[in-house]
Amino acid sequence: MEALARSGLSGAAVNELREAILEGRLVQGERLSEVSLSSTLGVSRAPVREALLHLEQEGLIVSLPYKGASVVTLSQQDFLELSTLRIALEKLAWSRAVERATPDDIAGLRAIIEEMAAAVRSDQKAKLVRLDLDFHDRVFTIADHSRLYTAWTAIKWQVALFLLARRVKVDDYHKIIVQEHGSLIDDILVDHSAHFEDLIETHIGSGYGRLSKA
Repeated sequence: MEALARSGLSGAAVNELREAILEGRLVQGERLSEVSLSSTLGVSRAPVREALLHLEQEGLIVSLPYKGASVVTLSQQDFLELSTLRIALEKLAWSRAVERATPDDIAGLRAIIEEMAAAVRSDQKAKLVRLDLDFHDRVFTIADHSRLYTAWTAIKWQVALFLLARRVKVDDYHKIIVQEHGSLIDDILVDHSAHFEDLIETHIGSGYGRLSKA
């Protein structure tokens, strides 16, 4: 991790630590020392402490009495709950996106897929988790439903941990991410498939299935 600029230290610490977790530089279960992190980031312990509290609210960090903070460890049950809840939320999001997506919205989603393809070509596998999350975040934005988006943001960073675990443990993630997301656009937003809910279940459920087997 890099030392932070002096302005907006708490927010910068949140972003740096979050990216370290999403890229796998800080792994699930790893202990997080305020002293060590403040030295690494080049800031005092106060913004680090604030950042850890913020990340705990996002579900990326857990703090226990006498043990301190650590990156959250998600169990098989956690992954199952995230997968099933996410399917329910995404079905509503895509159903609304079908009605509201403009050509510019679809172009924006395709641009993210182009970034995915570029990341695959340049072997930037760690970047794929962020792009995967960005893609689905864009769909929830297109859905234009504030409470639905709030429900999504409550779980999206733990969804990122799910995606990271899948990327690390299942070696086909980088091979299928571009095609799978392109098909979602074509089948749902362009062709308006009547079976879009099945497509969403397959897209999300298959990821959980692969991770479970791994």
